[in-house]
Amino acid sequence: MNAAIYIRVSTDQQAEKGYSIDTQLAACRKYAVELGATQIEEFIDDGYSGEFIDRPELTRMREALARKEFEVVIAYAPDRLARKTIHLLILSEEIAKAGAQRKFASVNFEATSEGELMYKFQGIVAEYEKEKIKERTMRGKRGKALKGLVISDAKPFGYIFDREKNTYVINNTEAEFIRMIFDFVVNEKMGMTKICKELNQRCIPSPRTKNTWVVSSIHHIVTNTIYKGIIYSMKYRYEKIGLNKKKRTLRPESEWIPIHVPAIIDEVTWQAAQKQLQENKARAKRNLKRDYLLNGLVTCSQCGRAMVVSQSGYKDPISYYVCISQKNSNYDHSRQKACTARQIPTKILDKYVFDYVMKLCYQPDKIPEYIRYALPKQEIEKHNKTLKQILHIEKELLQQKASVLRWFRQKKLTEAEVENQLNDICGKLADISQAKKIYESELSTLSTNSSVNSIAEITAAAQFSFNKGCFTAQEKRAALRAILETVSAERIDKTRGRGSRPEINVQLKLKGFFL
Repeated sequence: MNAAIYIRVSTDQQAEKGYSIDTQLAACRKYAVELGATQIEEFIDDGYSGEFIDRPELTRMREALARKEFEVVIAYAPDRLARKTIHLLILSEEIAKAGAQRKFASVNFEATSEGELMYKFQGIVAEYEKEKIKERTMRGKRGKALKGLVISDAKPFGYIFDREKNTYVINNTEAEFIRMIFDFVVNEKMGMTKICKELNQRCIPSPRTKNTWVVSSIHHIVTNTIYKGIIYSMKYRYEKIGLNKKKRTLRPESEWIPIHVPAIIDEVTWQAAQKQLQENKARAKRNLKRDYLLNGLVTCSQCGRAMVVSQSGYKDPISYYVCISQKNSNYDHSRQKACTARQIPTKILDKYVFDYVMKLCYQPDKIPEYIRYALPKQEIEKHNKTLKQILHIEKELLQQKASVLRWFRQKKLTEAEVENQLNDICGKLADISQAKKIYESELSTLSTNSSVNSIAEITAAAQFSFNKGCFTAQEKRAALRAILETVSAERIDKTRGRGSRPEINVQLKLKGFFL
């Protein structure tokens, strides 16, 4: 009799009693001999989860079963074959179709309706145990994060992982390179590509000991919150969707758990870097091709997304500003619906905005007539949300400070330990205080009416750009960008075709004001 023995051990069960490869093999071999097997072929999946049926050795065994090479299939227990009831039933059907018997070394199921019921019940138990393992693991990780401990070492550039204390300590050599990168962004207004070339020219060692720096590594550094002293645990939810595939989804922000580590740069510098990244993106060369004055400044009034330039026609193409959701292929594969806003001819919107701003700059005394103080709700909400986060961090730091002082009074910490911890906490509190003032000031500006003098001061700097009657396309772009922050537009007419007459609603945001 030919017998197939299937063995499986997943990575999270290597040390589990009774489930080692040797234990399963010994039990299955002994059982195969007792059944009268004369030839035995073994199929071993080492380090594969039973959650998925697509496993290398299991697949090979199923192919052999389809060729009817075995008369009996032996596994140590049902959950070694699969942890999902549906998968157990599929495998049982394939075994039966091949004319073979299904046997388990650790448990016996009679070939009766009661036996089949118990077999299915074992599959349900296996699924339940799998969920228990996942829940227990997640609970352990969450508990570790709530204690302020780093769950696992992600090997961030600029830090060394302290395994005893489960936290990061600063690598002073690499930290200097981190500060250099932020200085390039904030003070020298350099883009990622230029920084990449600069670091490679200076022969500065890159992360992961690669030969050269790449743009994506620099962008990851500049946007990583760890460098301002915060790691967010439980930020993503991971779901296995295949043998070696995982799906990552962002959790609600309320579920994120902040873990504080030593900061390499302060909060103000980090925020300034994020703002500069956005400005670099908006003003990148790819957004200034041809003579489109507003490319990189236009947003869709309907959904708030950016609008990009698209052309229609072959011999004499016409350019339009189109919501990015209608052109970016990423939206085709996502659950987000494309915006239904109509495209706007670039020629019409560019001319309208330029003429409008030029008129304001020549008649600054009339600017107050055009100011709209009813700011978009989402703008104020965004600032409030950021300020709330800052206040939350400040509260946590103050609680840490109180705890350190309490432990010192209880003689749980030495004077030196208290001094080091308080210096670190006070430094972070100073950064938080400065960041809080900045956001409170911006929120106050957004929420209150501005004086005519303030408005005039903003436009005064731009008037120099408009003091002549003839402009090149480059001069027009420079003039508009001197005072414009965004242009929110939407086409509202119902006409279509060659004889259409576009009607557009436009809202301009100057540096701090809406028109």
